[in-house]
Amino acid sequence: MKLFNGIRQKMIEGKRLKNYVLYAIGEIVLVVIGILIAVSINKNTEVRKAEENTNKMALQIKQKLESDIEIINETRSIISEDLKIYDLYLKKDKTDEERLKVVTQAPFLVTISVQFAPINPIMSSALENATSNNSELSQKLLEIEQYYKSMESTLKPMEKIITDELISNLRYIKDNFSWYEKLVSFNAKFTVDEYKYFGSDDYRNRVVHMKFLYLNAYDGLLESFEEQLSTQLKELNALREQEEA
Repeated sequence: MKLFNGIRQKMIEGKRLKNYVLYAIGEIVLVVIGILIAVSINKNTEVRKAEENTNKMALQIKQKLESDIEIINETRSIISEDLKIYDLYLKKDKTDEERLKVVTQAPFLVTISVQFAPINPIMSSALENATSNNSELSQKLLEIEQYYKSMESTLKPMEKIITDELISNLRYIKDNFSWYEKLVSFNAKFTVDEYKYFGSDDYRNRVVHMKFLYLNAYDGLLESFEEQLSTQLKELNALREQEEA
């Protein structure tokens, strides 16, 4: 009898051990499933956050593109008006009214009268979080960022060349003419003798050169960039609409 009781006790203990092992395995499976669910939720949250950041940055860059296109248009309008003065100065046969207009504007054509487009590049740090996902929209933002860098690397050297030319012209007048103060104080009341320089071949050549740098080369760059920014804006808007759909 004792023998049968011992065997029975061992069977009960074996059954308990088996049940415990199955319970433990079940607990482990539940923990693993819980971890996988948590990881999946966290990943989805990060993806959603990245998409939100991308959409916010896309809106900001859209607004920047629109603003910069407007800035270029305004700058080119000013340059267009400047072109009229340059052409009028270089015109051979002028009316009395045209001569009077040239008299007031000629002294400043190669020294002060220049308008640059105040366009700033996109800050790379602002795009780091926004482009962490590999969507078409984020890739377009990076493409626009690179285009802005390319645009800056072209415009800034051209602006420096024009600025250096202006400084060179001012320095020449400062070193050679006593009426330099009238020029830099915007006092256009030059005497007849003082005004003779503005009709000289030397000054005319400086005007021609400035027209080439400023009104032809620089304005030509702005025209090209305006077209490219408009294309980038159109493509960005299309991708934003696609993301929202």
